[in-house]
Order: sequence, then structure tokens, then C-alpha cells
Amino acid sequence: MNEGSKLEEIIGNVFHLIKGDRILDVGTGFGTVVTKLLHADGLNVVSIDPEAWRFDELREEFRDQITDGRLRLEKAGVENMPFKDKEFTTTIAISSFHHVSNIPAAFKEIERVTSSRVIITDWDPVSSGIYNPHSALELGKNKDSIISAGKERGFNIEEKGNWFLVWK
Repeated sequence: MNEGSKLEEIIGNVFHLIKGDRILDVGTGFGTVVTKLLHADGLNVVSIDPEAWRFDELREEFRDQITDGRLRLEKAGVENMPFKDKEFTTTIAISSFHHVSNIPAAFKEIERVTSSRVIITDWDPVSSGIYNPHSALELGKNKDSIISAGKERGFNIEEKGNWFLVWK
């Protein structure tokens, strides 16, 4: 599986949607999105992950950006975040929502902390076993929930083949 290279491609396809300079990255994972965001000038990033399993390595890798205040890593889940209302101009969640247990609550919370733009992408069931290790059944259930919650909240929905985009 080449999930990392496909994630970079997805990020490249949605990067133009980012507004403002205060960015929340939902689902730190390996840090692929963080890396791409920090390569852009002027963005300040907070990245959250409920497990924070790679934070030690990322703190070492991005020591300078953390010291400069351009990056903050927080152990937190998306359904209940420790941030102020409208603290971020853009929230971006690339391939992380299939791990979210309460998708409607996550949408509500993201909208609470975001002032301008929300960008959510995730894997289509056809990508199962090709770009990610998740089953098509699991991805299909999550896709249906994500798209349903997005539609209810007035988000744009775009099918992209192996992945889909929900944004507002």
C-alpha cells in the first residue's frame, strides 16, 4: 500500500481551499499533513490526535517550528476539543474521519472551532487494500455517515475516485 504518497496527492488537491493562517489538522497520524502545511509560509498549525502515538518523533522532527510557535501538537479527540470558538480559520481532516466514532458530534465541534473553512477528505470503499488497510465495508459505513452529516450541515460533497471531499 502507498497510503503516504496518495495522502500527499490528496493534500495537494485540496490545499488551495485553505483560508487564513490558523490551521487545525485533525488526525496527526504519521505527520504527512503537518509536513505539507509547514512547508507553506505563514501557516500556524495545531494538530490533534486522540492517541498521539507519533508525537515524540514529530516533536523532534519539527523542533524549530514548535519553538517558533508555528506548530503545536495536542492529544485530543475531534468530538470534544479544548479550543475556543472560532480559534482556527481552517480545519483540515485528511483521511482521519473513518476513525471517528461520533461523526455528527465531530462536525458540530469542528464548526464551533472554525471561522472560515472546513475540509474533510476520506477514503472511498474502492480504495480498501490499495491505499489503506481498512475494509470496504468499514469505509462504506463511514463514508455514508460522513456524507450524510456533511449534507445536513450544508457542505459541498465531491467524489474523487479513491477518496471523497466534504467541504464548506
